[in-house]
Amino acid sequence: MQLLRERPPLRYIAGAALLVTCSQSILESIFAIWALNKFGFGPRTVGLLLFCFASLAVLTQGGLVRVLVPRLGEPRLATLGIVAYVIGLVLVGEASGWVVTAVGLALCGLGTGAFSPSASALASRQSTDHDRGAVMGTYQSSGSLARVIGPFASGPIYAALGPSAPYLLAALVAAPAAWFVWRVRSQSSISVSKIDTA
Repeated sequence: MQLLRERPPLRYIAGAALLVTCSQSILESIFAIWALNKFGFGPRTVGLLLFCFASLAVLTQGGLVRVLVPRLGEPRLATLGIVAYVIGLVLVGEASGWVVTAVGLALCGLGTGAFSPSASALASRQSTDHDRGAVMGTYQSSGSLARVIGPFASGPIYAALGPSAPYLLAALVAAPAAWFVWRVRSQSSISVSKIDTA
């Protein structure tokens, strides 16, 4: 907690990771029930769709990010990833057929694939050689907390508000992360200079 108080950019990027990961865990935890009730998809189809979602995220992290970061920078790429992810969630939530669902999931995969490595790089820049483990542990703990909150909330939201509600709520949860990343962009140079002179 002391690191979060001392380094505002780390606080913002950890907050962004918390929101995006919480939103992602809502998507993943309720998707099988949602797909069965809305389209009659069985385990094989659900597994295939989630496999494609995960594959796009991995391919984006492993290849596309390397091309885009030199051109856009991590803050802008992370922000664009969040925007793509939020649009994807809205498409999935409002989908009337499997094609729109697939497009929405593809945007979600591309978005998380762009956000995750960019956010991790931004967090690592708030560290020194002496506290990198503590900084990255603080950052990653936000994602661990989100993995608890998301699945806990998705079921009751689905039951109380209907099948679209978890995805639309997840979009609302993830959207402020773009502002958090923008704050990191505006404060990173100040924070790093303070760390270097400490």
